[in-house]
Amino acid sequence: MGRDSPAAGQASISEGSFAFTCPVCRVGLEAAGPEELCCSAEGISYRRVEGIWRFLPPERLAHFEQFAREYETVRLAEGRHSGDPAYYRSLPFRDLTGCNAVNWRIRAKSFQTLMDRCILPMEAKLGRSLRVLDLGAGSGWLSYHLAKRGHQAAAVDLLTNDFDGLGAHIHYDAPFTPVQAEFDHLPFADGQADLAIFNASLHYATDYAEVLSEALRVLRPEGVVAIVDSPVYHDASSGARMVREREAQFQREYGFASNSIPSESYLTYDRLEELARQLDLKWQMIEPFYGWRWALRPLRARLRGRREPARFMVILGGRSKAEPPSSVPLWRFLTRWRYRLFERGRYDRLVLEEVAGRPILVLPGVFNPRLLRTGDILARTLDARLIPPGSTVLDMGTGSGIGAVFAAQRAGRVVAVDVNPAAVRCARINALLNQVEDRVEVLEGDLFAPVGSQRFDVVLFNPPYYRGAPRNDLDRAWRSTDVVERFASQLPEHVAPGGCALVVLSSDGERNAFLQSFRAAGLVASVVAERDLGNEVVTVYRLRVANSAAALPEGFARR
Repeated sequence: MGRDSPAAGQASISEGSFAFTCPVCRVGLEAAGPEELCCSAEGISYRRVEGIWRFLPPERLAHFEQFAREYETVRLAEGRHSGDPAYYRSLPFRDLTGCNAVNWRIRAKSFQTLMDRCILPMEAKLGRSLRVLDLGAGSGWLSYHLAKRGHQAAAVDLLTNDFDGLGAHIHYDAPFTPVQAEFDHLPFADGQADLAIFNASLHYATDYAEVLSEALRVLRPEGVVAIVDSPVYHDASSGARMVREREAQFQREYGFASNSIPSESYLTYDRLEELARQLDLKWQMIEPFYGWRWALRPLRARLRGRREPARFMVILGGRSKAEPPSSVPLWRFLTRWRYRLFERGRYDRLVLEEVAGRPILVLPGVFNPRLLRTGDILARTLDARLIPPGSTVLDMGTGSGIGAVFAAQRAGRVVAVDVNPAAVRCARINALLNQVEDRVEVLEGDLFAPVGSQRFDVVLFNPPYYRGAPRNDLDRAWRSTDVVERFASQLPEHVAPGGCALVVLSSDGERNAFLQSFRAAGLVASVVAERDLGNEVVTVYRLRVANSAAALPEGFARR
């Protein structure tokens, strides 16, 4: 790249966990105040304005002015904006405007694939939070989800508007670092990031080799580059034709071709091989399944004599000597096949289970607490130490009602809540079956809405462990976009003085992100029980409001 390393004696300035250097000369910066950094070698100042670090010199801002104006015009016309923070926090799983729902379904699937095949294996391997560059961050939704998992994310983009650019950071409740910069002039010191994600953005680069080299400079030796949702073709002529079609469409609809900045615009398999040789990389190409209609697009195109449609993939790259991210762990593979071969008949079926000698009937459409173990573990943990005699208990997301049934053995009153109508029916049946119907009230509704302003001594919660939009009521037990964050923010208003919540989390889910959400809501989490199941560790946490947190008994039960 022709630039020097930071000059001796000049330390790079840190923002959170990221060390900044001058994007022009890569020399260390000097602090001129809490919102300003200076490069003495270039005589340039970089400021943080409205929460965004601005690392574009004036001449580069002018260079991108037309591109930014045209890009923002298109994005506004496409409806990619909202005044509601919920819109941004729901992406990519839901498009609350409905304007680009098909596009966001694809982005959600790609994001989930990135999580499963890259981020989760890196978390398990490194055993710590990650430092991630979100390149082409747009409104910052990816950085937001990473921040909720407890990672340090830098959202990098050219655009700073507040509807589809970095200015949208104001809509989020988990912190990340917005940075206005160019991909080939990143303002970060060498070797500090674990992962650099080109977030549907690499195809905007003028020179792939230069941009990827810059990302590799900032990565640690074993770091990973992820190329997500850039169009890939077998035949370069198909990509060139796509570009012409797009420019013609923009010219018709907006009066400009949106090509003021030259870019490579698409990838081909040959280009990826060339980049691998040039940069000494190994690629792992993962194509998510977007549905049968999407999978049949190439066949339909051939039959109709049309050009090859683009493929969108998650492409992971690492230096040839570095170990690539692990794929699906063997234990998860074996667990899935055990379920498919032996236990499928107990899921989403009418089945009678037994937990600690008590019958639990599970209706179709209801989470099975015995088969999936976490509900079973939480229920068995509820002794007199955790459920004081005569206390009031709220069983949030009750499912089959197992938590309510076991809590009612000691509590004076239990309220069970679930948004799934089938679960409400199931919980009422199990209260009758276990002869605790006089102490258990079952209500239908979302989180705390059914209980109004009531407060409880103990709140039980076995949350959905994975990010994503649920496909149906049963899937709500597995996936959500914001349930845990809403639970955490509302919990302090529903816990009685000296009370607590008991929440069960799994190492196979979003545990770190959920714990971060609890901390952000002013809650103190302590372990009261833990069970190692081999393929996952299930932990029961006690949550107290920070300003009223009391010391826990020493030790905790381990089984």
